[in-house]
Parts: sequence; C-alpha cells; structure tokens
Amino acid sequence: MKIILKNSALAIIVALFFVSCENGKEGNAGVTIGGKVENPQDKGVISLSKISAGKREVVDTLYLDANNSFETTVETTGPEFYQLNFYNTQVATLIVNEDDLNVVAAGNERNGKLEITGSKDMEYMTQLQDIMKKQQEEVQEINKEFMAARNAKDEEKMKNIQDDFLLMQEKKKENIKKQVEDMLPSLAAIQAMNFFNPNEDFEFMKSVADRIAEAHPNSDMASFYKKQMDDMAKISVGAQAPNFSMPTPEGDTVSLKDFRGEYVLVDFWAAWCKPCRQENPNIVEAYNKYKDAGFQILGVSLDKKREDWLKAIEADNLEWTQVSELKYWQTPIVQEYKINGIPFSLLLDPEGKIVAKNLRGDRLHEKLAEIYGS
Repeated sequence: MKIILKNSALAIIVALFFVSCENGKEGNAGVTIGGKVENPQDKGVISLSKISAGKREVVDTLYLDANNSFETTVETTGPEFYQLNFYNTQVATLIVNEDDLNVVAAGNERNGKLEITGSKDMEYMTQLQDIMKKQQEEVQEINKEFMAARNAKDEEKMKNIQDDFLLMQEKKKENIKKQVEDMLPSLAAIQAMNFFNPNEDFEFMKSVADRIAEAHPNSDMASFYKKQMDDMAKISVGAQAPNFSMPTPEGDTVSLKDFRGEYVLVDFWAAWCKPCRQENPNIVEAYNKYKDAGFQILGVSLDKKREDWLKAIEADNLEWTQVSELKYWQTPIVQEYKINGIPFSLLLDPEGKIVAKNLRGDRLHEKLAEIYGS
C-alpha cells in the first residue's frame, strides 16, 4: 500500500547523503579535495557545499586548470558531509575528516562516471552502493513476477511472492547489521540505516546513532543524526505516548489520556489521503469485531476543510471518536509525533504506552486477536 509522504529531517539524512567517513583521530587542520572533470561544460560552475543539519551551504566555487583538474582545502574539526556540484548536472557527496580525497567525475551526465577515493569510508560506501543496486534489481524482478501473478489472478502465488520477499529482506537486514558493526563508528553507517525500518529496528538504529555521536563529538552531522533518533525515541515502542487535546466535530475537547484503561488505536488520517481511505474499511472491521471487548479508536484528521472531513467520516462509517484542528501538516502534534506520512497509527496499551506502530491490513487483526483472543 502506498503512503502519502511529507518531508522530514530524517528523510533528508537518508536520501541526501550517500556518504562515508574516516574512522580515526578527530579533526585536521586542512583536508585537500582534488580531482578531475573528464567532460567540462561551458555553462555553469563547480561548487562545494557543506551539509549541516540537513541543509546545504555553498562554501567554495572551484575552477579547472589546463588539465581540467581542481583542488581546494577544507578545514574541519570532525567528520562532516560535503557535496561537489558539477554544473548542476552531477553531484558527488563526500565526507571530509582527515584523509585527502580524490574525485574523478564525468561532469556532463547525472549518472556518469564518478570515482571517489582516499579513505576507508569510501570503501564502505561502495559496499553499500553495491547492496543497494542489487536490491533495486531484485525488487524490479520481484515486481515483475508479482504483476504477472496479479494479471493471472493467482492469489496464492501473489502471497507466496510477498512472503518470500519479506523473508529475503529479513535475511538481508541481518547481513547488513553485521556489515554495520564493521563500519562503526564511520558515518557510512548512517546511510546503511536506509535498509532498516524505525518501527521494527529502532533499538538497533538508536544504538548506531549513539555510537557514532560518541566517537565523533565534534561532528555536527553525528550530533544531528543522534538528535533525530532521540526525538524518535519519544514515540518508539515501549514509550509513553505524548498526550494531546483536540476538538471533535461537535466542538468538545478530547484528550488522549481520556482513553486510559483500554487499548486504543490512534489513527492519523485525512479525507484527501487515498491510502487512508483504502485502509478505513479494514479499521472499521477491526473496530466492530473488538469494540465490545473494550477496543477504542481515536481518529486524528490532518484535513484542512471541515466539510471534507465530515463527509469522509460519514462515507467511511467511522463511528469512533474523531478530532482535528483542520491545520493540515501544521497540526502541532504532527511535529511532536514525528509524522512524515499518513496513514500513521499507534496502538497504545491501557497505561498509554506504545505497543505497536502502523498496524495495517492483516497485521492489525493479528495483533488485536493476540490481545483479545480470536
């Protein structure tokens, strides 16, 4: 099922940097970044940007000599991310720490030749790039098989393909965990986190962030990544869900703590969110099956228009408590709960602690059957 996504700081880390970092003594008076552009362009420039807290800041403009080579020096007190932008066409992401780096770029095409050497961390990143490339190829092949099975209306084969894929992913994650242990405390491990799910692998991801930050106390990016994980810890499984209060369609104020004493599914959705609307019948089924046993739901809408919100509640037969501030992504609880996509849900126990996240489809029914019995 597709998920409606919103930009987030953590997503910036994972998507923006395919990076590496030198493991060793912190800081260096000056690191040389040099290299060559094989196909220089007549228009545009070559810029060097520092990436800090998910933001880019241009720090230098580079010029080629007669041999189409360039060189600059960067001062650093700890490993940080930088990017070389060749004519707004090709981008090379670097980690600058102690070792000089050499970059050979095509310069004239986005996915053209790009070689970055000079540190152990770049070797780690090559490993990760190979894993990612192989995974993309595997996913494409599995998608073809799944589509063929769906076109043939072979539901058993579709399920087998899904089960095999999930098993393959779990085995791959275990192998990557071992590789991450070899990489630490390199910042390359941050990129490896792209293979993991915070809802399922949070403790491992948090431990990686802590170890990187401890090893690189002077690195802005290490500190930034740790802060992202510390913030996510507030809504991890086992944590106490932050309380909030919002108005119902009738104008009454309802608080999350009002649901203490029963299991409650906190469901973030919106009338405009197609995946949310597709999931609603499944939630309705679960509610009708377990409401007499005490199961509760609190729907939190990220709608903008009251009329759309109310129509969707009626059309989808959502009988449980609904609240909304009608502020779209500006709803304050979105930031506190670190929500970057909907549908998003949390299952809380009677004490208000998070016991599961994003239970959809059969997974929701399986968890409720575990709690209440089938």
